[in-house]
Amino acid sequence: MSSVNFKGCTMFRHRIVTATLAGKPIRITDIRANTDGPGLRDFEASFLRLIEKVTNGCVIEINDTGTKMRYKPGMIIGGSGIEHDCGKTRGIGWFLEGLLCLAPFAKTPISITLKGLTNEDTGLCVDTLRTVTLPLLKHFGVTDGLELRVLKRGAPPEGEG
Repeated sequence: MSSVNFKGCTMFRHRIVTATLAGKPIRITDIRANTDGPGLRDFEASFLRLIEKVTNGCVIEINDTGTKMRYKPGMIIGGSGIEHDCGKTRGIGWFLEGLLCLAPFAKTPISITLKGLTNEDTGLCVDTLRTVTLPLLKHFGVTDGLELRVLKRGAPPEGEG
């Protein structure tokens, strides 16, 4: 199966989610290739690890410098008891946005514990997702078991939520 080719890091998370939903392999080149810090950032690599946890059979290949990658999506299986550390660079909301797009299509419900920043300046905080996004999903028929609980808060620089 041929892959869809992209250049640069723009819309990285959306490309991965869309490829997963479509079942279409993608190739991304020139990921920050002309910058002082070339390649994938830690939060992007963490998002790929999260995708691996909720899918079965995905293949991720990244070159040594992180400036090129290939992603072959697997089946969205979901699962319970999944744990993932989102790190301290991006908030949990950044990761949840991607998961919320995949969750309705999972074979089994996704029950996951995410650790990291609950509130940060560059993305949606978990409270916004809980009070705005989740109620909106109900308009699309996503209702069964839809819940987001904050067990512990985490703020920059240490996170730990």
